[in-house]
Amino acid sequence: MVTSKNPLFHGASSEVITPFSAEGRLEPDLLRNEIEFMIEKGITGFFVNGLASEALMMDEADRRLSASIVRKASEGKAPIIGNIIANSTTEAVRIAREYQDMGMDAIANTPPIVYKFQGDGLYSHYMEVIESVEIPVFIYNAPETGNKLTPNFVAKLFNQNPRFIGYKDSTQNIIELLTLLGELEDHRHLELMAGSDALIMPIMMLGGIGVISLVSVVFPELIIDLCAACSAQDWETANKLQSKVLRVRGALKIGPFMAAYKYVGELVGIPLGVVKQPLTGLNQKEKDTISSILNNEGLL
Repeated sequence: MVTSKNPLFHGASSEVITPFSAEGRLEPDLLRNEIEFMIEKGITGFFVNGLASEALMMDEADRRLSASIVRKASEGKAPIIGNIIANSTTEAVRIAREYQDMGMDAIANTPPIVYKFQGDGLYSHYMEVIESVEIPVFIYNAPETGNKLTPNFVAKLFNQNPRFIGYKDSTQNIIELLTLLGELEDHRHLELMAGSDALIMPIMMLGGIGVISLVSVVFPELIIDLCAACSAQDWETANKLQSKVLRVRGALKIGPFMAAYKYVGELVGIPLGVVKQPLTGLNQKEKDTISSILNNEGLL
């Protein structure tokens, strides 16, 4: 039996979208406004420097600046996970310690990208990172890295170190999630968070306690309402809201990576800058399609 008593992260948490200027500079004021807007709406936590944050497009200075701005803007109001994207264990440990020194409430360790890592090496990588800090650690299972973590591998990590407290599941594979849950030790504390807005309701039905959302940046109330319906086990309402989230999410995936989110931010009064080159923005047809869908959903 998995439990999640007194969780650090729960409900509608949000990944942070990093705003950039047309020249590729991080926009601190826009980032602060983004965080303050979500806190005001009721977002319960933040995930900084994730893949959707365009962290792979950022140098070390910008990643540190982004994390620092989010920490200061949300201090005392919502906890923050500092996400690690690093191919070498040495680099991952260094970033983990930096996050701890900055005052992050937890860290997340994303699988290394592109290169195929063997199980033993990857296991040592995760264990060295967690042993280098004293704050809680989330495992972020992101198949797009090319190193999807197996249920057995994740269960082994959790069962051998209680400071692995959370799991952000972006696999979109319910069978593998059920397998993982069946392999965890009885009464294991686990803050299971959906890593995709597409599966908030199914994962919360299986014992998940929330989501690290992307849709929540521009439509926080929609994700908050869905999480609340799931927590209340009002599955009829939750099902309707999850269906709506799927349609909205589909609209926000139109066009180049993250371009729709930044366009919609302008539409709803939360400017999110532009994507960083060589990513590109939307064409007019894509903008019209997105606007039409969101208007039909009553969101614009």
